Amino acid sequence: MTTWVLFAGLPGTGKSTLARVMAERFGAAVLDKDGVRGALFPGELTDFSTEQDQLCMRAMVEAAVYLTDRRRTKYIFFDGRPFSKQVQIEEVLRAAEGAGARWRILHLTCADAVAEGRLAAQDPSHPAQNRDPALYRRIKQAFEPILQAKLEVDTTLGIDAQLEAVEAYLRGGE
Repeated sequence: MTTWVLFAGLPGTGKSTLARVMAERFGAAVLDKDGVRGALFPGELTDFSTEQDQLCMRAMVEAAVYLTDRRRTKYIFFDGRPFSKQVQIEEVLRAAEGAGARWRILHLTCADAVAEGRLAAQDPSHPAQNRDPALYRRIKQAFEPILQAKLEVDTTLGIDAQLEAVEAYLRGGE
């Protein structure tokens, strides 16, 4: 059975870093909204609008359904979106259930100063060039509680100490 994993959390909390490490361990497909947006809307065509985000998420969900239907991978990771609204989570989980996949949610957090410091460093290779401490604060202010079952992952001190717990959570029920 395929497992869809949502990497939820504010910008700068380490979602992409953890997704890359876990994808290597699990042989997972990583569907990254920032990468999808960059491919569909390169350069000046990127506007970081809600409409663009939704279109990218629809493409990712369709790709996940395709991969699930064809049993191409056991794990599909959804990265690049904070999943700061319940409706965003519910949309993906409904699609997972419709595709016959199980799901997991990782909620990454860290100390505000750590996330803001990571974002202030401005990684020129990161596809979401709108990431900065101000974006972090805006999203944090409107972040809705995640009501579904989830694993809380505190990355204040990095991800290394969390890897075993994350792996056990993702493999649970296999």
